[in-house]
Amino acid sequence: MTNKPMKLRASIFLLITSSIIIYCTSCSENKSVRIIENSIAAHGGSKAWDNMEAFSIQKETWLYFENGELESHLIQDLEFRNTPFFEGKISWEKDSLVHKLVFDGSRTRYWMGENEIQNEDFLANKKKDIDAAYYVLNKPFDLINGNKKLDYQGITKLQDGREVETVRVIDGNPNDPGADVWWYYFEKDSKLLVAYKVKTSGHYSLVYNLEWDVSTGIHFPKRRESYRVDSLGNTLYLRAKYQFGDFRSD
Repeated sequence: MTNKPMKLRASIFLLITSSIIIYCTSCSENKSVRIIENSIAAHGGSKAWDNMEAFSIQKETWLYFENGELESHLIQDLEFRNTPFFEGKISWEKDSLVHKLVFDGSRTRYWMGENEIQNEDFLANKKKDIDAAYYVLNKPFDLINGNKKLDYQGITKLQDGREVETVRVIDGNPNDPGADVWWYYFEKDSKLLVAYKVKTSGHYSLVYNLEWDVSTGIHFPKRRESYRVDSLGNTLYLRAKYQFGDFRSD
């Protein structure tokens, strides 16, 4: 008889605790969605993005070793189609050879000069290059679409002193220990996505959007810098600089 009240109290406590956790999670997600929606509006609006059938950008990349020496320099032409289905194309010149990587909506193809590469494993990895290039250009517009776990993390100060609102995003299965984790930083006043941090399997990177291009009606990044950082966001070294130009849209 004496155990029943204790069991009842324990059950009530667990029920209340579970309800609080669910409520807090819901509040965090709702806050995250509001922040992202405000940022989408600041970046040109969802209607403008949805009406953009295709866009192209020239991307210039400088990669650096940890000691500050230049590792590589590359200029690429990127083309993406949003509708009626996703297509991507990346082309560049290296060692006097033109490289062309194309995904036509169903198949990935790669040419090195006049030679087409047929290796399926190689092509699967190259498809990831197209996805990655598109992934970091379509933010914040896709952050509330698909299977994403959103978690509002409060106000953060970037190293330059700017106050930003932080949303953590896990794209995919949150129970997967190998899943990439992203932290997106939205400037409080402008609502723009001014930086993001990502945890991959091997390291953390912190990327700053330093300048914007609005010629297409969308705030696309015009200049970025990427730093290797520790888990707390402390800078280790400059890993890359990016310059974007020749913006076009349909």
